[in-house]
Parts: sequence; C-alpha cells; structure tokens
Amino acid sequence: MELESAVFYSNDILKVIPFYTDVLGLKIARQQERFVSFMFSNGVELGIKKQSEEREVPGHQTIFIKSEDIEKDYASIKTRGVVFNKELTEQSFGKELSILDPDGNKILFIQH
Repeated sequence: MELESAVFYSNDILKVIPFYTDVLGLKIARQQERFVSFMFSNGVELGIKKQSEEREVPGHQTIFIKSEDIEKDYASIKTRGVVFNKELTEQSFGKELSILDPDGNKILFIQH
C-alpha cells in the first residue's frame, strides 16, 4: 500500500495557495473553485478542500513531512513569517518542528 493523497479543509482556498506555494515551495497539481492540490516530490498530493460539510472542520488536521535537512528547512521557513506551533526541537527519535497553515492545520517536519 502507498498513500496517494491526503486532504485538509479550509475556510478560504485563496488564502492557502500562497502558503503552500511560496512558504513550502510546493507546485499546484490541480485547482478548481473549491479545491486545490499540491504535489510533493515523491508524488503524494495534499488536497485542500473548501469546507462544505459539518464534519469538514478546518484547523484540525496534521501531516508529517520527512525532512532530509531540518535545520535548513527551519531557517528557510523562519524567514517567511509563519506561525510556529513548535520550534525546532530534539526528540528521542530525531528532530521536529511544526507550523500552522492559514486555517490552523498543522504541518509537522521530522528528521529521523
């Protein structure tokens, strides 16, 4: 089995696009009025869908991004004025940091 995609929910699709393209450097894979997806280098897509159902609550999802050089990623992200949920820390399994997208969804970077 392989993960093909994951979906976050958003209050405003137009606000999240610059975050994922300019801050994280992802390319848009597909875009529609109520949906946009971004492609990671390994081919997995992250979809962002405009909330339309009660269960689709923005700000309650998390993804983990494997980093090859978390210090470099941290320095790059820090210059872009993002909201850090957790600054770069050392853990027993490696290093991690997490940021929040404009809807409050968590993007956790990890380096084992």
